[in-house]
Amino acid sequence: MAYLEIREASVHYPVRNTWGSTGEVVRAVDGVSLSVERGRILGLVGESGCGKSTLSRAIMQLQPLTSGSIHLDGTNLSALSRGEIRRRRLDFQMVFQDPYASLNPRFSIFRTLVEALSRRKPLPRSEREAAVAELMNRVGLSPEHMYKYPHEFSGGQRQRIAIARAIAPEPALLLADEPVSALDVSIQSQILNLLTDLTRELNLTMIFISHDLSVVHYIADDIAVMQRGRIVEYGRAEDVFGSPQHEYTRTLLAAAPKGIPQHA
Repeated sequence: MAYLEIREASVHYPVRNTWGSTGEVVRAVDGVSLSVERGRILGLVGESGCGKSTLSRAIMQLQPLTSGSIHLDGTNLSALSRGEIRRRRLDFQMVFQDPYASLNPRFSIFRTLVEALSRRKPLPRSEREAAVAELMNRVGLSPEHMYKYPHEFSGGQRQRIAIARAIAPEPALLLADEPVSALDVSIQSQILNLLTDLTRELNLTMIFISHDLSVVHYIADDIAVMQRGRIVEYGRAEDVFGSPQHEYTRTLLAAAPKGIPQHA
C-alpha cells in the first residue's frame, strides 16, 4: 500500500479583475493522482508555474483542495479538522528552497533545533545539548557551532540546518521544494547525497520537487512530470529517462544539460 496517495486532487483559483470575479478559473492543479511507496523518493519535475509548489502546499495542508483528496498512511488528510491536522503534521515536514529565508535570524541554531525536537515530545533541559549535537552530526554539521546564528553559516550549511529541523520531529514524509536551486553547483551534490542517505537511514518517504531534470535523475527512484497542472508522465526513473513517452518529457530532456549523472 502506498504511504502517500493523491486522488484526483485539484486546486483552482478564480480569476478576478477590478470589478470582481470574471467567472473563469486558473487550474493550478487539475485532477492529479499520484502514489508514493514508503521509503521511496518521488521526483516531481516541470517548468516554473506548472503547479508543483501548489501541489506541495496542498499535501502539507497549507492550501485547501478544490476537489479530490490526499491520504497519508491510509488517513484522508483532507477530512481532518485543523486541530487534527496540527497533530498529524508532525508526520510530514518540508524543506524549503531558500535556506536564507527559512530560518529565523533571531534564533540560534540550538534554539531552532530544540524547538523542532520538542514538537514530538518534551525534551528535558539536561538532554537538550546532547540531542542537538546528535542531530547536527547527522546532517554533517559540527555541534560546537550550535549557539551560532544563521547569518554565520554558508548557504549549504543553512540548508543542512533546515534539513535537521525538518527531520527532528521524526516525520515519515519529507517534501523538499527546490532545496538545492539556491545553492552553488559545487554544494548541490552534497545536499542531494545527504537527503538520499537520510531517506535510507530513517526510512523516509520523500517528494523532491525541481525544475532541473539532472538533479531529479540524481536523487529520485520514481519520476512524475507535471505540465499545466496535470501529471503527463509517471514511472520509474530509469524508464522515464530511458524511454520517455510524452512529448513534453522529451522536450525537457532535450533541453537538459548533457551528461546527466546517475543516482548517488
